Amino acid sequence: MPLQDLTAAAIETLTSLSSSHESQSEFYTNTSALFQSKLYHQLTVNILEFTSIPSNSNTASNNFEQLYDILSNVKSKLNPLMLARIASNVSTSTNQTSILTALITTDEIKAAPHAKLYAESKLNLLLLHQQTTSPSTDFLTEKSLQISQFLKDNSSKLQELASSTESEIASVHSSYYETAMEYYKMVGPAHSFYKNAIQYLHYTPLQSLSAEQCAILARDLSLAALVGEGVYNLGEIVYENQLLLDSLEGSQEEYLVELMRGAAEGRILSLDAFQEKLQSHGCDVRVISEKIMLLALIHMVFEKESGDRSLKFVEISKRLSVEEDQVEWVVMKALSLGLIKGSMDQVEGVVEVSWVMPRVLDQGGMKSLSERFGEWAEKVKDTKGFMAEHVPAF
Repeated sequence: MPLQDLTAAAIETLTSLSSSHESQSEFYTNTSALFQSKLYHQLTVNILEFTSIPSNSNTASNNFEQLYDILSNVKSKLNPLMLARIASNVSTSTNQTSILTALITTDEIKAAPHAKLYAESKLNLLLLHQQTTSPSTDFLTEKSLQISQFLKDNSSKLQELASSTESEIASVHSSYYETAMEYYKMVGPAHSFYKNAIQYLHYTPLQSLSAEQCAILARDLSLAALVGEGVYNLGEIVYENQLLLDSLEGSQEEYLVELMRGAAEGRILSLDAFQEKLQSHGCDVRVISEKIMLLALIHMVFEKESGDRSLKFVEISKRLSVEEDQVEWVVMKALSLGLIKGSMDQVEGVVEVSWVMPRVLDQGGMKSLSERFGEWAEKVKDTKGFMAEHVPAF
């Protein structure tokens, strides 16, 4: 169809929508003017913002779909990623996969790897959401394998896209990691969900999520951190994503804030008061208790000077609130997990630590580290002065 005819048809559709949606009349009038002026970038920005607001959706009159149809007629003139983002909004509002499925097969999207990855990520995410609302046993044998393969095939593509100059490339990473975290939330394991959720937060502005979404993510991320195998850097949540964790304040899951902060600070916490709530989420309290104990040991090691990290069994026993004959097991566990490196003298009851796992620190930890760097610099300065004084020149 000639562009002139497409323009006339688009304006007619927008005029009709403006008449039937008086509260949104200004948007449709502006959209019509932008289309007529061929200001395609401004047009897509305008429609993306509009379709990103759930309350603007009116499935009875299919206004989102009509807007997308207008754009798809001139898709060769549009930014492929912007078109994919709008297609995702329309698909989410209608809970239909057909638009994204069709978009992925177009030449414009095939020629734009970042837009294709975004569209495929959103398509798989929609499939996951449909499974959540309408559970099916076929999902685990068919769709689950499809999504798993998609995540595996495209993990390396994210690294390739990192050098892209596309200004909205963060949205591609966000869409991929959102799909990954939702997939692992459904099928496990917990540490895979945690890893992908942390990456999702790196690329997703917190203000773009609703209060309910923040609270759900904070709850799930905290639980995954507490039970996830190999997850010991809780500072990633407590200090780097403090605002997300704050979304649990005043809710039924507020106890998780206390648990997360206490564990990150190396405090031994009794789980008796939280046992029933944790078990209601399917958590093994023994696993969490063990993790808190190991984190307390890591924090204890960090408090020591790097040149004098010698810990006696008796002080470890007191700090971790365990019997002295259990200390050896705790230390062996920390050594086997690679949380610390060193040696243990069971006869003398002493642990010599040469290395401790790096992790995100709070302001107090950063201040302590800064002071140690200052002390180290002074020692280096004194050593240099001594050498200058006592070593003869050749």
